[in-house]
Amino acid sequence: MMAERTASRQVALSICVGLGLAGTVVALIVMAVDHVSSDSIAAHVQELYGPYGEIPDPVVPWIFLYGIFAVGVVGWAIASVGAWRKAWWSRWWCAAACCVGGALLIFLAVVSEHGSPILPLPWRIVSIAVAAVGAITTMIAWLPTTERIME
Repeated sequence: MMAERTASRQVALSICVGLGLAGTVVALIVMAVDHVSSDSIAAHVQELYGPYGEIPDPVVPWIFLYGIFAVGVVGWAIASVGAWRKAWWSRWWCAAACCVGGALLIFLAVVSEHGSPILPLPWRIVSIAVAAVGAITTMIAWLPTTERIME
């Protein structure tokens, strides 16, 4: 008899969580390189607040970005461990972490002051992309199991 097995939800979840973790780590690395080299956020803050007089410290948006993405890495790492171990809580963790993280990332992408977004366009796109990966991962986490054996 020949047995055929389709990919289970846990395999799909592991792949998505791994991609989310890798993408968030890459975003943190690019963030650090941008911060040290061109400092696009500082330039954007100067441009945004320059006409209004007092310019706030451009470190604040960086701290917010680093904080959200670092917490995202921790969330993805915990989700990865749960998915690889096929833990019962992995679906719940993915749903909670991705909803909270996605809401923060979307907020970060759309918040504006003086009629202009507080982040430059590339960082808004990165935030929305990571939130989208989280939404896809959450949907995959709650798909019905497709693992079956055909003989």
